[in-house]
Amino acid sequence: MILPEIRYTPLRRIDLFLAFTSFSLASFMMIQSVSPVSHTFGQTDFLQANSSSSNLLTMNDDNLLDNPFYTENTKSTNIKVLSIDAIPTVEVTYNGNSTIGGAPTQTIGTIVDKMNTDGTVSSKGQAIILTASGQVITYRSESIGTYNPDGSFSDSGVMVFHLPFKMNAAGSTGLSPNSTDTNYTQFDNLFGIYKKTVDPEGNGLTKVWKWR
Repeated sequence: MILPEIRYTPLRRIDLFLAFTSFSLASFMMIQSVSPVSHTFGQTDFLQANSSSSNLLTMNDDNLLDNPFYTENTKSTNIKVLSIDAIPTVEVTYNGNSTIGGAPTQTIGTIVDKMNTDGTVSSKGQAIILTASGQVITYRSESIGTYNPDGSFSDSGVMVFHLPFKMNAAGSTGLSPNSTDTNYTQFDNLFGIYKKTVDPEGNGLTKVWKWR
């Protein structure tokens, strides 16, 4: 299945940081990924037409031993300098196609990267995942990463997934634990470990495995 391509003007982290930190941090580069909520959420009809609950994989030990339960293919869409004193800090937003338990989803997120004096990058992020049925899943992430000689970026860290509200059969929200879309209850309060790579053009791939 091929999800709709999300196109944005390429935004290279390396170019931004060479300009941003040229006075003292010329060796630092930056990359990541988001877009307006309306653009991402506007693809709900496509997801509903191209997925079903039967596509959702059951999370079992055999499956998660080798395969990630969540993946993202994202694109950097905006970079904002939050601070240059005392630690250079940048906020990056991203948007893209994703899958959770094998079912297609859309993800938007924001991550804050802080440049460390040893050349590493400490990151904290948060994101919203929208499923085909309208269920919302969120995650928070923390990671440590490094920039590679070719301008790409690699990091690894942890994610905690959560269902911020419940849904009933009619698609409206409610607070009853009995009304949640049962296909996704397995991801509520789930702790995962992940690896991410981002190329010099801002295209990111994230894979998340269940913490064992």
